[in-house]
Amino acid sequence: MKRVKLGHHYYYSLTPDELKTGGFRGKNVVIEGIVEDKPLVEFLPMELPSWRTTFKIHGIRIDFAGSPCIGKGDRVRVYGRFLGDAIIATAVETDKAIFTTEE
Repeated sequence: MKRVKLGHHYYYSLTPDELKTGGFRGKNVVIEGIVEDKPLVEFLPMELPSWRTTFKIHGIRIDFAGSPCIGKGDRVRVYGRFLGDAIIATAVETDKAIFTTEE
C-alpha cells in the first residue's frame, strides 16, 4: 500500500476500485481522475463567508471547502478523508496548481 505525504498528513494512494471496497472509511486517501460534470461552486454567506465546491470523479462525490479553478474534463488528484460515500477534500491538485483548505 503506497502512502504519500501532503502538508502534515499521510494519504493512502488508491485506485477507485480499492476505495469502493469500503475498507478505507474514515482514512486519509488520495485518488486521481477526470472531473465528470461541471463542478457546483456555492457561496455560503453565513457568519464566516465561504465557498463550497462539489464534483465527482469515478462516481465518487468530492466536497471541497473552497473554489478550485477546475472544470468538466480536467484531470485532478484529490486528497481528503473518505466517508464511505464521499471524500471531504483537504486539497485538489491540477496540472497547474494545488488548492488547499484549512482543516
